[in-house]
Amino acid sequence: MAPLQSSGNKHSIAAVIGLLVLSIALRPTIISIGPILLLIQQHFHLSYTQAALLTSIPDVCMGVFALMVPNLARRFGIDRCVVLALLLLGAATLLRALSPNGFFLLCSTFLASVGIAIAGAMIGGWIKSHFPHRASLFMGIYAAGLSLGATLAALASAPIAEFTQSWRFSAGVWSLLCLTAVASWIWMTRTFTALPVSPAAPSRSRPSAGLPWRNPQAWWVALNFGAGQFVVYALFAWLAPASLETAVSTWPPGILLALFTAVFAVASVCAGILPGKAHDRRGLLGGSTLLAALGIAGMAFFPTALPILYVVLAAIGLGMGFTLAMTLPLDNAGNAEQAGLWTVFMLFIGYLIAALGPLLFGALRDHTGHFGPAYTMLFAVTVLMLCLTPLLKPAVERIPQMSVTSL
Repeated sequence: MAPLQSSGNKHSIAAVIGLLVLSIALRPTIISIGPILLLIQQHFHLSYTQAALLTSIPDVCMGVFALMVPNLARRFGIDRCVVLALLLLGAATLLRALSPNGFFLLCSTFLASVGIAIAGAMIGGWIKSHFPHRASLFMGIYAAGLSLGATLAALASAPIAEFTQSWRFSAGVWSLLCLTAVASWIWMTRTFTALPVSPAAPSRSRPSAGLPWRNPQAWWVALNFGAGQFVVYALFAWLAPASLETAVSTWPPGILLALFTAVFAVASVCAGILPGKAHDRRGLLGGSTLLAALGIAGMAFFPTALPILYVVLAAIGLGMGFTLAMTLPLDNAGNAEQAGLWTVFMLFIGYLIAALGPLLFGALRDHTGHFGPAYTMLFAVTVLMLCLTPLLKPAVERIPQMSVTSL
């Protein structure tokens, strides 16, 4: 779809609705596993490390398939790719619930992850195409939708499994959200295609530059994003099972995970509003990382003291950090093409790093017999993020009216 000038309230509202409904559908397939993970482990006789693959596989896919997004978008168009990705996600989520063995469970998880990866990577380009000067705000709305879907899955998965006496029903019911997302996306894109094409918008052809492999700044941006998601996805996978096993809180594990995702959602939106026109985000990044570090430190060293406060602090810090990190490629890109390539590079490197979070967390639990060392590892990662923050300076020059086209 060609870049459009989308400043009217009607189209902003349509974008908010479309992005929310779509993003709500992109996380339940991952998050719904946490509250029922012990049931799945027992059913398929999985170790903690093997069970962690159910969350690590989506991270790997979100990194690897991000590389395909520019070519897919140019060849088939963002709208068509998003719809097909959502259909794949819905079908694979349903197939996973019907898995006869552990191998089929992992294969269907892979297919669902491909759908999540393609749809998710396309959204960044769509936002930058239609709302280049409000990208931070709409990225915050998108992140909030992701967290809202995650919260619904965290809250409802365990009760659904208990009510139906089946983890399979609880794991598969979320495929219905993909159908609503397809309908919403088609409605929204019809609203935008009715707009005239901006005459100032450049036509897209093959990119003249490649990914910024040799740019040190691109690596700092990608490492910061990857470290944050390393912690986030480790908590998505293991916060509920760990709280159930260690009994650090009287709150049900699903409710604790839902609290984390809900606060994460609010913090994501706030981060999209707070930066405003600020270009250098290191102050906010440092503050958000410090909050996350304090929360994780409590989980690691004083787990029974104030567990609810720890979850809230970690969620605020990580939620703000996600939206800010997703905006960093724009701050370092001098034109539309660079913005897309920096985003793809960040997602590729970042999600490959993030995939290690649930895996190493589960492996440490297998090796040590308890979760303490795993939380200590997460705290060390947040300290590393604090050390990276001063390096996340924006580009020296910024084009104020950058017209950003889709990936």
